[in-house]
Amino acid sequence: MHLTNMQLDNFITVGKIISSFGLKGQVKVDVHLQDLTVLKTFDTFCVGDALLKSKINFLKKTKKSIWLAAMPEIRNKEQADKLKGHLIYIETKYLPSLMTDEFYYKDLRGLQIKIEGSIQKGFVNHVCNFGSGDLLEVSLDDSKGTIYIPFDKDNVSRIDLAHKTITLTPLKGLLV
Repeated sequence: MHLTNMQLDNFITVGKIISSFGLKGQVKVDVHLQDLTVLKTFDTFCVGDALLKSKINFLKKTKKSIWLAAMPEIRNKEQADKLKGHLIYIETKYLPSLMTDEFYYKDLRGLQIKIEGSIQKGFVNHVCNFGSGDLLEVSLDDSKGTIYIPFDKDNVSRIDLAHKTITLTPLKGLLV
């Protein structure tokens, strides 16, 4: 079973189980949140496409975004191995409020792109982070592929969620 877009609108991905750890059913989770301490504020997570509800105890941070975690119903390595690759979600209604000029990735997907000083338009496919900062994956109307624009004040001048637009001022050479 795969989640539909309508179902995904009610959830946000907060991590991915990357492997089992040890013999007691613990897992390693790659956390997709900027503030990792937020994890400890949630009681229930949903795991995998079936959205199985589970308590997840995030035990120890091992690397930049990798945590050791335990789930009460997972008691051995074999059970933990079956979870490899599963995404971990929380319901969006439990997300903390954001400050001005803060956005959830999900709110940026699908926004129309306007480029200052250009007639070029497009839309945001996705927001990515490959380790060097957030990037907007953008499809422009006159291009077959996608391009990545750094999601920073140098390249993004305005975000208007009410009108579903992002105004870009990309640095010279980004749109070549």
